[in-house]
Amino acid sequence: MRDSDQRIKRTLEGLDALLGIDPNDPKSGSSPSGAKASSTAVRDAASADAARPSASSTTAAPGSPAGNGAGPSTSGSPGDDQFQKIIEKARQLADAQRSAKPGNVEAQQQQLRQEFETLLQAMSKGTDFLDKEDLKRLREAAFGPQTFWVTETQTLQELDKTGVLIRGNLRDQREKVFAHVCAKVDELFGAGKYEVIMVEDEQAALESGDGSGPQPIGGSRAASFGPRVAFQIVPTAQAQPPQTNGWRQGAAVVLFALFVASSLQLSLVANITKLPRETLEFFANADNFNSDALPPGLENWDPTSYFITAIPIFVSVLGINLTHEIGHRIAAAVRGVKLGPSYFVPNLQLGSFGAITPFTSLLSGRGALWDVAAAGPLAGAMAAAAVMGLGLMQSAPGLLPKELLVPVPTALFQSSLLLGTLVKAVLGDQLGSGNEEVLISPLVIAGWCGLVTSALNALPVGSLDGGRMVQAAYGRQALALSSFFTYVGLGLGLLGSSLSLPFGLYVIICQRTAEKYIKDNVSPVSDAKRTATAVAVLAAILILVPMAPEVAQSIGVGKVDNFF
Repeated sequence: MRDSDQRIKRTLEGLDALLGIDPNDPKSGSSPSGAKASSTAVRDAASADAARPSASSTTAAPGSPAGNGAGPSTSGSPGDDQFQKIIEKARQLADAQRSAKPGNVEAQQQQLRQEFETLLQAMSKGTDFLDKEDLKRLREAAFGPQTFWVTETQTLQELDKTGVLIRGNLRDQREKVFAHVCAKVDELFGAGKYEVIMVEDEQAALESGDGSGPQPIGGSRAASFGPRVAFQIVPTAQAQPPQTNGWRQGAAVVLFALFVASSLQLSLVANITKLPRETLEFFANADNFNSDALPPGLENWDPTSYFITAIPIFVSVLGINLTHEIGHRIAAAVRGVKLGPSYFVPNLQLGSFGAITPFTSLLSGRGALWDVAAAGPLAGAMAAAAVMGLGLMQSAPGLLPKELLVPVPTALFQSSLLLGTLVKAVLGDQLGSGNEEVLISPLVIAGWCGLVTSALNALPVGSLDGGRMVQAAYGRQALALSSFFTYVGLGLGLLGSSLSLPFGLYVIICQRTAEKYIKDNVSPVSDAKRTATAVAVLAAILILVPMAPEVAQSIGVGKVDNFF
């Protein structure tokens, strides 16, 4: 009996003890009927799992340097601590079932079965899913001295995948070998049953000690350079990203409603300087917020111009963010990539930090990842730049009536080195006249916020758009390095000023991991895309870095912490 079978048996014996069932007495009545039914269901699930054929983890394909008689290279199987977790889960579910009302017994039984199916599957992940014969057929058909010289076959050790990892040396161009292996796997086992994923061989890099791993032997020049590769063979269901379900769609709707509310709040606060001065002084005192009296200055105040200038901000902020997401979806449709719902992240200072747009299908390669990731910031930044450019044109003296302009302190333009310099270049006379305030179009405010949002999403960290672009252009190691420096910049407040802390927390909680649902995770993108990535990251940094005091003074801008 296999070691995993013995542990499954011990686990089920522990379950019988928890449920009060004597396995040697089929007529035992010491446990509730629901518990006995659940135990039977769990045993059925365990038996089906244990009956799954076991594959060996072997070294060296026939004819490879390691020879045919080498001992197996196995990875560690699940330890006894996993079985203790299963026992604890059984105890919790059994207690819940005993306390359930009669009408809920069937639901509890189904829940118990489902939970144990999941746990038993996780428990058995130390074994391969291909038997010896299938693995032999795979090596003989898909690999060889002209394609990929296999040196070792291991059980895949990733927590969320069951499969095999095939290591070796490339003997031809990696793209050609990858296509050949994918075709042979579909031919042997049927299309859509297994996915082939090409990854960098991290073990080879560790073994070599120089970060690159031993170079492939022979073959073409293209195969002799670049990172060592390995192939993962995993069931298609495990290779796919999480799919959209009801609660995810509901969460997306709620977050979109909050995003609309935050954009409305931004539009009302952005032109608050249009309120009467005595009203602003009233709200400056926090104790007045508890008063039921009408704030002074509003008795005869006409709010028409206030709301007229708020509407363009509200509509433009919504439009810029939606354009960003439309850019992602157009690129995804062109590339044949499926996306889940967009989860907008509301922010009171910008309207939104952007949106989390997950993949729901496996990407073909790093090129597809780059195209989908870059399309969003490009579309959003172009829309924001157009809005801000139109607003700067409207801010010229005498072009719009004064009531359609918003007075803002000139010091606010110090929050961005690039954007502040641009505004100074266009409105130089108005900013350099010594006035503490300048009248600008509300579109300048909306465009500014949109560009800052695009810059934040272009930062090279985690699974942000900028992080995905860096991963696609330069690889996961470059992303890890750039993520570290980005976290340092956000932590010290060097990027985004007062936005750095909330945005940094958002990234750490929601976006810190690199993208992993890619079939070809090795082949690089074009030099043009690598250059575009560097330009996008540099532009994002220049937008988010505030002006130095001496620079602000030289262009007539005072000191400020943030645009709003």
